[in-house]
Amino acid sequence: MTFFWLLFSLSLIFFLIFVVRAKPIYTFALAILLFTVNFFPFLWGVGISFFDFFPPTMKFVGFKNLTTAFLDPGLILSAKITALWALTSMAIEILVSYSVALSIYSIKKISGLLYTVVLIPWAVPSYISVISWTSLIEGYGGDSFLSKIFHATFNLSANIPAAFLWSAFVAAWLGIPLMTIVILSSLQTLPPHLRDLAEMEGANSFEKAINVYIPQTLPIVFPYMFIIFLESFKEFSTIFLMTAGGPAIVSGFGNQSIVGATTVLGMLMYDKFSITQNYGVLGAYSVAIGIIMLLLVAIGWNYRLSKKNRNLILAIIFAHAIFDVWGIGSGIFGVIPILFYLIAFFLYEKRSQKFKRFVFVGASFDLLYLILSVVHSGLSGVSISAVISFIVALTIVFEGRIYISIFKIPNLLWKVLKTSWLSIWTVIVFLPIWNVFIMGVSKENILPISDLLPHGFTLDNFAQLFSNYGFGQAILNSILIGIMAIAIVLFAIFPAAYAAAHSKKASRIGALLLISSFFTGMHTMIPLAITFRFLGLLDTLFGVSVVIALHGSVISYFLLYPFLSGLPKNLDESAKIDGANGFTRMLRIALPLSLPVLWTIIIFVFIDSWSTFVIPLIFLSSQNLYPVSMTMYNLVGQYGLTYSKWNLFGAGSMINITIILIVFLMARKSIMNGIISKNGVDD
Repeated sequence: MTFFWLLFSLSLIFFLIFVVRAKPIYTFALAILLFTVNFFPFLWGVGISFFDFFPPTMKFVGFKNLTTAFLDPGLILSAKITALWALTSMAIEILVSYSVALSIYSIKKISGLLYTVVLIPWAVPSYISVISWTSLIEGYGGDSFLSKIFHATFNLSANIPAAFLWSAFVAAWLGIPLMTIVILSSLQTLPPHLRDLAEMEGANSFEKAINVYIPQTLPIVFPYMFIIFLESFKEFSTIFLMTAGGPAIVSGFGNQSIVGATTVLGMLMYDKFSITQNYGVLGAYSVAIGIIMLLLVAIGWNYRLSKKNRNLILAIIFAHAIFDVWGIGSGIFGVIPILFYLIAFFLYEKRSQKFKRFVFVGASFDLLYLILSVVHSGLSGVSISAVISFIVALTIVFEGRIYISIFKIPNLLWKVLKTSWLSIWTVIVFLPIWNVFIMGVSKENILPISDLLPHGFTLDNFAQLFSNYGFGQAILNSILIGIMAIAIVLFAIFPAAYAAAHSKKASRIGALLLISSFFTGMHTMIPLAITFRFLGLLDTLFGVSVVIALHGSVISYFLLYPFLSGLPKNLDESAKIDGANGFTRMLRIALPLSLPVLWTIIIFVFIDSWSTFVIPLIFLSSQNLYPVSMTMYNLVGQYGLTYSKWNLFGAGSMINITIILIVFLMARKSIMNGIISKNGVDD
């Protein structure tokens, strides 16, 4: 206990000195939140990794735990599985998002309706959509609605390809809405003369899409590729709900860890947390996974810099050097692509455009090794350094200048193809929602494995939820969590964003927020749970709210900061002349003008808190404190291992979706007012 408070106090002092030197009164609350939830847990993990720590007993063991973690074959295999799984999910997300965005962009008449359809997966809580997809894919032992369509059995607990690919698809399904919006937004910025020139050259709609729209938008989309990969690398909830890390693989049974075909690093860390009583071992695994994440975040951060290509080439070389030596890269073969990347770096320093050729050759060797190694050795043949190099090289080599003129499709065929594809995608979007609807109104507690029609009809499932399963208390808990999270976000974010808008030095906290959002994952969540135990916040609704608040603070800050930066300067200057201090100007001028944006933030944080699953899973153990997400999960339990109440799960899902829809409809007018106004001042 003494060690905890000593480390906490000293590190907090140094953190505050570094972060809140400018405008400390305004940035103090956000700095405390950022330190407690994100930065200290990793530092705490580092500290306890040098001890065998069975609270309250601590015994110094030096590097023993760290050596065990870093050399654990299970962690190495899990890291490789994570890289390949993230690459697969990223590829699905990019391909589908582009096909959907291009199809919508060329259909003007109903584009508004299609925009709404695209956003639906984002609005549905993942603990509903993932479980619904799992029931559609697997059914009972692989006998499901989708298995009848594809004439194949998808047993996620035994079929390795099915578990791997379907979980990657569902994770991509959750991310496609935002990626599609990014692509559609970039399409809206295209100069009209490009389309006119293409039409003058006789290009039809398909040729414009391939040779104009894609090449012109890829420079915007390419940097997002690595962000998608990074987010997929941290994925946990989809894997946990669909496969729990399985199916088992022969190479996954080790002395320290048991790894399945979908045991990503987050899943491995959670498994350790579930069975390991030694906090020092948990800290060591947190450090090992954290170092991998730090390297990935460093690469992703380089996309913001002006010397992007130079730093990205160095990042590839550095990633090879670390991962190849560690045993999660290409091994001795990594020397070959490194040589080409080194030549590319020296050519870049000499301002020679030939550097791209050598990056391309190096990436080709990496891709070739990755393919051959996976074919030969399976999942254990994956190279993280090869995966990273391939993704980053796409950005460096092509920079969006990809032209494909050999494909020619008649206009009529193109219209048929895009209309058919959008129709199919609409079905894919609504399928899991319809699935939970028919569950919720079915009399029989069975999965709809034979058809997509209710088995009888009843509304009794809704009454049972409230009378027998405490659903009313769960709703109240979710509302309390949301209210507290909103209060924390507004109290911490608004003053910090206001200070950053008026001081460049204060804006450094925004950069720390962005970095922390990329770095966090299960490797910081577990040490945070241990931290909250000492702070008395574990198994409390307030503790859950604190974690959700920081999660919501990232987007809240980056909504508020540009808004406050763009407020008319004469308003602030006039108030200053009248003798108003900074705090008064913030409350009486900036705050009222920011209400439309603040309302949007309130809605976002509330929906985020309502939809959260992983945070209460880790931080709550008392059932009377469970929010809706955990109550819903308990109705079905671990897939295939418990007696699942599918009809009650469907009824609860319908209530969830209805509540979120009502919140959206109630807030729509205020959100639109915030969008059409200019910095809170209407024309």
